[in-house]
Amino acid sequence: MGSQKLPAAPVADLCDANASLILTGELRILEPVFQAYGQCISFSGRVVTMRVLEHNVGENELLETPGEGRVLVLDGRGSKRCAIMGGNLAEQACRNGWAGAVVNGCVRDVDDINSFAIGVRALASHPRQPGKDGVPEMHVDVKFAGAVIRDGEWLYADTDGIIVCNKEIYGFPGGVTPKTRTHARIVRPGDAHRRLEAWEVIHRRAEPTSTLMYVATGIMIVSLWIAVFIFRPDWLDLGLIVVCMLASVVGIFLLLKTEEVEQKRKRLGAKYEVVSYEV
Repeated sequence: MGSQKLPAAPVADLCDANASLILTGELRILEPVFQAYGQCISFSGRVVTMRVLEHNVGENELLETPGEGRVLVLDGRGSKRCAIMGGNLAEQACRNGWAGAVVNGCVRDVDDINSFAIGVRALASHPRQPGKDGVPEMHVDVKFAGAVIRDGEWLYADTDGIIVCNKEIYGFPGGVTPKTRTHARIVRPGDAHRRLEAWEVIHRRAEPTSTLMYVATGIMIVSLWIAVFIFRPDWLDLGLIVVCMLASVVGIFLLLKTEEVEQKRKRLGAKYEVVSYEV
C-alpha cells in the first residue's frame, strides 16, 4: 500500500464535528464528481488556486516552489478535451512537498501519478496533452463542483469526499465519534488562543438529569413494595418477591450508573471550559 498524508481527522468526522459551519457556508462540500489518483488517498492543506483553460502555462513554475504541505486547486473550467496535469507535474509537486491537487479537468500519465506519494483528484483521465499558450489566473476565487474555493482556505480530502473551509478545523476530542453528541465549542485551559471545534460526548442514556432518575427509580421501588406488602398481602408468593428484588437491584444499578455519568461530566467540565453551545 502507498503512503498516506492524513488530514487532522476523517472528512466524515470533520463534517459531523463542524455541522454548524456547513449551515453558515464556512464549510463547503464538493460534489462527488472526482476520480482519485496517486498513492495518498487522504490529504489536506492550505489551498493555492489557479485557473487555466486547456493549457498548463504557469503550473511548472508554481509547483517548483516549496509546497509546504499545501494543496493546488487547479480550475480547468471542467474541460475534458485535454489533460491539464500529467506525470511530470505530479512528480514535481511530490518532490517539492505539495500535499496534493484537486483538478477541475483531466489528468494523464495515470500510471506515473499513481506511483507518487501524492493525492490527486480530477474529473477523468485524457491522453491528449495541454496547450502551451495561455495566461493563467493565480490566487483567484474559483467555483466548481457546487462550491466556491478561495486561495488560502483549508482543503481536506479522503475516500469519503472533499471539503473546504475558511479556517483549519478539527474532529472529535480524542477521535471519538459517538452516535449521540452535543455540540460544544471549547477552549483548552492555558491555551486560550487555540479554539477548537469539538463535541461534548454524552451517551443518550445519560441525557436525563440525575434528579429525575432518582425520583423515577424511587417511585418505582416504593410503589412495588406498597403493592406487595400493604394492599395485597395474601397474594404474596416467591415469584412476586423475586420480581420486587430484581426491581430493587435495577433501581440501585440505575442510581450508580447515573452517579458515574455525573462524575464523568464533572471531569469533562474541569478539562474543558465550555464557551458556547450549538444545538
